[in-house]
Amino acid sequence: MHRFHSAGDLYSRVKWTMPADKAGSLSVEDNLSLVSYLLQTNGLPAGPEDLKAGTAMKSMVLAKDAPANRGSSAPERLNSLGISQAYYTENQAERGKAYFYAACGVCHTADPKSPYGTMDPSTGLGWHRGPVNSYGLFVGDAWLASASGVPGRPQRWDTVADLYNKIRTTQPAYDVAGLSTPEYLDIVAYLLKQNGLPAGKEELKNDLSQMRNMTLDKGFERLFNGKDFTGWGFVVGPNCKPRPEGCGDTSPGSTFKVDDGMILNTGSPHGYMYPLKKFWNFTLRLQYRFEPYPGMESDDDLFTNTGYLLFITKHDVWPRTLEVQGKNDFEMSLAMGGNESTYTFDDAARVRARKPAGQWNSVEIVSKDGQIWTYLNGTPITHVTKHPFTEAGYIGFQVESGPVHWRNIRIKAE
Repeated sequence: MHRFHSAGDLYSRVKWTMPADKAGSLSVEDNLSLVSYLLQTNGLPAGPEDLKAGTAMKSMVLAKDAPANRGSSAPERLNSLGISQAYYTENQAERGKAYFYAACGVCHTADPKSPYGTMDPSTGLGWHRGPVNSYGLFVGDAWLASASGVPGRPQRWDTVADLYNKIRTTQPAYDVAGLSTPEYLDIVAYLLKQNGLPAGKEELKNDLSQMRNMTLDKGFERLFNGKDFTGWGFVVGPNCKPRPEGCGDTSPGSTFKVDDGMILNTGSPHGYMYPLKKFWNFTLRLQYRFEPYPGMESDDDLFTNTGYLLFITKHDVWPRTLEVQGKNDFEMSLAMGGNESTYTFDDAARVRARKPAGQWNSVEIVSKDGQIWTYLNGTPITHVTKHPFTEAGYIGFQVESGPVHWRNIRIKAE
């Protein structure tokens, strides 16, 4: 009852891994009888009907107290903008540890001190065969390994959603995708804890839109929590300074919305939103998606315009800024402030790298000691070797025309 969330999860383990000398050799009826005996031995009451195979067993929760009632008193870790950096609770991770070693421990370990993938001795679940590789461990180098398993390559899991999707669609190896959703969530919580991410007050929930805003980039703070505009300011209105000095609205109004775990830039009226903190040396990462419209034959018909306004020190529409262009067909080039800067721009690389409307693109902007580098889907596009700005400023997310979605916005400040 401690290691399995539901009767279905226990049945999966028994059916596909037992008996050890000839796994999977028993009939459905024999496996059901064995599970029934185990349930009886663990004190669960009998009823008028025999246990039957099927997905209904996943709703037969074995826990004495349901996961929804298991909270945590751990303080929630917030970044400097008041945005939660904690994605799970201590109690959820503790449940996940038991589930992990019951379902995943046949092949994997999450013990960072284990050089050869040995299992937790207390579980008695065996050893990983052969030296540790990118699938033997779920911590340390494996956590940081690329999909090819080559150490030192870019981090494998970008968001909690990436890790969750990997686990729930490929694990456990003996019954792929065979566990209950709560068990998968708790296992992911345990893996997050084992990799040093902090616990908080809310359990990880089965919400991929929210998980895609839960960054796993080490050293990065997320700027958008997927739920509301905590930590953000606004200046909206054509040719306006913010109120009370001018006519600019300082609320999101109808221009910016939270839409299913994403920020929707509706395209009008003009303005920008910005994190309530100034930055100078930083690495900014995010994803954006342009929305196709009815009758559009190709991206040549898409005139959506946005951008990333760097080093703002005085708010206005438009402020003095160095703009990294986000406009369709000009992505990652320079706009405002470009004529005062020295830079190179690889348009051919931009064309190769960009993804069409309706698909997500990744942006990275690096500012380091007066230079700027921009990347589109990991491809270098622009290198600014000289620009006129000399101090930290706000970063504006521009609205100028056409709808744009943003998500997984995070930053590493130096």
